[in-house]
Parts: sequence; structure tokens; C-alpha cells
Amino acid sequence: MYMVFDVGATTIKYAWMTAEGDIVEKGNVPTPNKIGDKMDDFLDAIGGVYYAYKEKGEVEGIAIGLPGQVDVEQGIVYSGGGIRYMDRVYLRDLVSSRCDGIKVSVENDAKCAALAEVWLGNAKDVDDACVLVFGTGIGGAIIKDRKVHRGKHMLAGEISYCLEGMKREELCKVTTIEDIVSLEESNDRIPFVQAAKCSAFGLSWRVARAKGISLDGVNGKVIYEWAKAGDTIVNEILEDVYFDIAKLCINMYVMHDPEVILIGGGISEEPAFIEGIQKYVTALMPLSKVYKHIRLDICKFLNDSNLYGALYNFKQMYGLL
Repeated sequence: MYMVFDVGATTIKYAWMTAEGDIVEKGNVPTPNKIGDKMDDFLDAIGGVYYAYKEKGEVEGIAIGLPGQVDVEQGIVYSGGGIRYMDRVYLRDLVSSRCDGIKVSVENDAKCAALAEVWLGNAKDVDDACVLVFGTGIGGAIIKDRKVHRGKHMLAGEISYCLEGMKREELCKVTTIEDIVSLEESNDRIPFVQAAKCSAFGLSWRVARAKGISLDGVNGKVIYEWAKAGDTIVNEILEDVYFDIAKLCINMYVMHDPEVILIGGGISEEPAFIEGIQKYVTALMPLSKVYKHIRLDICKFLNDSNLYGALYNFKQMYGLL
């Protein structure tokens, strides 16, 4: 049995899983992420769950998925997303030391979502795939020969930072992304990054701006309710987003030549989302015969994808496949 953790900025989800990927039991604890919280508090949270389940049976390993740049081989987290103390941390060794010296693996959460699809999802029958996960940003992963391609600086697949539509004269207005405090401000000041153009949050921001309302309460569910009710503003924005994502898919296809591009994230549960993207991909395909083999599909796993993928990463790391 394995302890598997999906670490977020507010919640740590955990699961007690078999080697085959069956979730026997799961739950969650708050992520220590208040002012004054530090690495020791995080280790206490992980350790508390580990020792509780250790009484249920042998724990063969701990698999962790979390945001940020992760050196999988060395077990180092260089940036833990919204968890500010998780920076340049030897997380694998620290967790192992806290939990009886047990084997530990760590991986970026978006990469875990992709690995879940490779193992048990809609990429299980292919060698090469691209995965796009639409949420606050755009999580991404490039799968080559059934393994995550990470790149020299662990940035491969970080689609949120791709640029589109930026004009030369706008260079003088550039603001460092990391210096911007709020997501709202980020979308306002750097609208040419893909996170602003195509993410689920970016969609909500565009709708709220266009309708002149507060962003509070504007989310994918509400947006699609308005769209189905015939809201012209919302439907026009959705069409723009579908078109932007379709172009992104075409570009990824040309650069990586995957067998399939998988679309995920909570918003992908709405059938109209993937249908809208596919509509524009199909419309763009006649531009060149180069595009003729592009194939889109939806991710099989949603809320538990990071758990499955983190365990698959553990199995890859320790030669258990």
C-alpha cells in the first residue's frame, strides 16, 4: 500500500492506494500556508497522515504531487507555487526523514495529471501525448515515450507563460509576472500570456470585465449557464477562447507531433468546452495537410488525477512498472 499526496496551496489531499491504483481510502487536511507557517509545519501535516495509516498496514512508499518546479531525480522543489516556504527545498529527503526513511517521490502536479492519463487514462495506448489542464493557469505536460519530458530547467509544458498577440510597442509596458500580487492584476497587465488568454480563470476575468461586474461568483459553471441562456457577450467570449485554445493546440501539435492532445481541468467537464475547441481545430486543419493527424480528447481523470499520476511517477522512479 502507498500513501499518496496531492498538495495544493490550501488543501493537501491524500489517498491510501494499492500498487494497481485502487483508492482504498482518501481524505484531506489543510495545507499549512498561513503567515508564519514553515517547512516543519508541512512535514508535521504529512507525517501525521503517514503515521495514522502506518497503523493500518505496511506503507511501501510515499508519492507526492505539488505545484511548482520540481527536480524529480534529486527530489528538490525549486518553487512550490503558492506555498512560499517551499522553495529550494530537498523535499524528498525531508519527508523521508520525517517518515521512517521510507522511499519518497515528488513531481509537479500538472505532470502528475498527465502521468495519470498515461497509466490508466486516455493516453494509456499511446507513446507520445500533450496534456493541457485548464484552471487558475494552464497546467501542461509533454509525454515522450510514455515519460514526462521536463526540459533542462524543468519548464517543458509550462503553457501559462507562452506569449501570443503581444505587439512590439507593448514591450515598454512589460511587468515581471512574479512581481504581480493578484491574479486579477496579472490578467489586466499581461493579457498576452496564455494564462490570461485561455485559462479558466482568464475566461472568468474576461466575462466579468465585459459585463462590468465583480469577479466574485463568476466561474465556469455560471458562465455556461449564461451561455445556455443566450447571453451574447458570454457566447462571443467563449468563441474567442475556443479559437485561442485551438491555435494553441495546433502549435503544440506542430512542435511535438503527439498522437493525442488531451484537454483537462474542471471546466472540461462541460461538453461544450471540448466541442468548441474541436470546432476551431477542425476549421483550421484545411490550412495545411501537416495538420491532418491532429487528434483531441478529454482527460479521463479530474479531481483525483494528481493522486494517480503521483503514484505512477513513484513506480517509474523506483523501477516498479
